[in-house]
Parts: sequence; C-alpha cells; structure tokens
Amino acid sequence: MRARQEISQERIFDELLMSLDAVDPVESMLKKVVRLCGGSALVINELGEVVRSVGAAPSHLLSEWIRSSVFSGDVGSGSHCETIRGTIGRWAVSARTMRIRLRDHAVVVASHDDEEAVADRRAEVDAVLDTVSKLLRAFAGFESFSISNRNEESARLLRDLEAGISVGREASLWRSLERFGFSAFEPVRVLRIRTDPEQTSTELRRAEVGNGLLLSDSGTMPTEIEMIALCKADYEIRQRFDEPGLIGIGISGPFTALSQVPEMLRAADVALVAAADSGFAYVDEMRPIEWAAARMNSRFDRQLISRFLGLLSESEDAWTTLTTYIDCGAKISETAARLHVHENTVRYRLGQIEKKLNRRLGDPFTMADIVIAFESKRMEIAR
Repeated sequence: MRARQEISQERIFDELLMSLDAVDPVESMLKKVVRLCGGSALVINELGEVVRSVGAAPSHLLSEWIRSSVFSGDVGSGSHCETIRGTIGRWAVSARTMRIRLRDHAVVVASHDDEEAVADRRAEVDAVLDTVSKLLRAFAGFESFSISNRNEESARLLRDLEAGISVGREASLWRSLERFGFSAFEPVRVLRIRTDPEQTSTELRRAEVGNGLLLSDSGTMPTEIEMIALCKADYEIRQRFDEPGLIGIGISGPFTALSQVPEMLRAADVALVAAADSGFAYVDEMRPIEWAAARMNSRFDRQLISRFLGLLSESEDAWTTLTTYIDCGAKISETAARLHVHENTVRYRLGQIEKKLNRRLGDPFTMADIVIAFESKRMEIAR
C-alpha cells in the first residue's frame, strides 16, 4: 500500500512539473489539476482576486470564501501547510495557502461529487495541492530570480552606455542588447523619465525589461524619481509609460550609433523640460522655439528671462495686451476684440512696450526674443 502511494505521488509530481512547460504555466498546471482531481481548480489571492480559474465552479463564491474564511486570523500568514476544507452549496472545496512575491495566495480544488467520492479522493487532493503549492513557489522564485538578473544586467548596460563607449565596443554591446529584444544596428531612442514618488507604481519602476526595452533608476529624490531607458525606435512609449505618477518623459530622436547615447541623453534632458504639458516630448518633433526655450533652464538663464520680462510687465495692461497679441498671431483687430477695447488702444499699449524695449515689435528678432522668453517662463511655471 505504501509503495502504491509513493508511485501515485511521483506520478502527480511528474505530471504537474511537465505542465509548467507552457506559454501560461499556471493555467496549464490548473488544467492538469482538474484532470487529476476532477471539478475545478483556481488560484486566488488574499484580496479575493481570482488569478487563474479552470472549470465551472462559482469563482465569485470561492473568492469570497477564500478572503473571509481562509485568509482570516493566522491562516493567511503564508506558513500554513495543512489543507483547509469547506462546503459552498453543492461544492466541496479544498485549499492550500502559499506566499508568492510578498502576497498570500491559495490554490483551490472544488468538486460537486458525493461525500463518499470526495472522502475517497481526499488523500489524492491533498497530494496534488501540496505539490502545486510547492511548484508554484519554486516557479515564482526562479522567475523572480531571472527578472532580477535581467534588471541588474539592464542597469549595468545603461550605466555603460550613459558613461559613453568607444565605437570599437559597439558590436559587442549590440550582441548584449539582442538578448533584450533589440535588433543590431536598428534605430533606438533614449529616454529621460521623471515620476512622482508618491504615485509611481511598482510596475513602472520595476518593469520587466525585454522586448526592446532597457530601464533603470538613475536617481531618487523626495519630490521625484528619475529613470533612464533605451528602447527600439518604434517602441510604444506612450502606451507603456502613461501612468498617474508620470511627470514627464524626454525622448531623443532615433539613432543607431550606441556611442551617441551620452549626446542623445543630453537632448532628452532638454526635451524633458518641454514635456510638462503632455507628459511626452520627442526631440525630433520639437519646434525650434520650444527647443530654444527648453535649453534656457539654468539659474543664469532664468535670471536673464526675468530681467527681460520685467521690462514688459511693468504695466499690467501692456502685459495683458502683449500676451494676447501674441496668442492672436500679431493681429490688432483680433486682439482688440478679445480684450474688448478699441484697436487704437491696442496700438497705444504696444507702442509703450516698444519704447521700453527701444525696438519695434515688427522686427522678427525682437518678436523672437519675446516669444522665447514667454515660452521659457511658461515651461518654468509648468515645472
């Protein structure tokens, strides 16, 4: 009898282990559990969320039972190794708890066989649940180890590229990047990412790299987290990073020479300044006026802008008129209509500004100075 039980456990282990060799190993394992035990099989976390489900058992009732009964008191500590049993309607339910990635889970087998059949299969169900919980913990451990190693290698590669590499090293770096889903000598982009530490999700900071993405933290401050990334030029950046905690992303133009990464990161830094409105700023889509304004972000630049704008803002009426005039495309009539004043009033106020500047607003260089100063101030306020 004992020999038969050992063979049965060995068969259970072998069949469940083989089920992990699938695109979705968890679902594959649960399907194998159903074939071994009958009924339905589920994995449910401590919040009552159904992670995977196979079979016709009422998952909403099972999840409520798991949340309120199994993970109550000391049962959900993750160290429980006994089968927990219950009855939900016609369903006889057995569950085993386990801890995966800092969260408690339960693997559940539910059957609506008669009581005698359920009792006869109790030992087999216990063996299956025990094996499933151990395999899932081991699988999660290996997967976490693999992800951790990939994230560490991603950070190392980004540090090398940020520091700058010689042209002679590019071929070997491309070979390393191929392991992360890049194609050698195909266009890439670098990103400078800034997020709010209070809202940034773990998924955003610890994203699984690969499929054409490298990602690494480059600095954490009380008010923001900064990350850098390298991705394929056609990577879905907006889809991947559009989250509540995002402050902005500066995105370089596409390039193929990895030795250019430091230069492209500097360009992404400039774009990041301009990213406050939409959250995303592509260097290759920026207008010259945006680029010029974004580059003026040092303390000296801000002082220069403030002095220049101070000449224009001494009169509130003149300032409002000038900003409206620019918004209206330098059209006197449209400016007057928007301000509800006479056109001559607009001309008078603009003339007062010209006297302060000792330059005519019709001069393209004068207007360029004003627009760049306005744009720089707007970006500073947005930051």
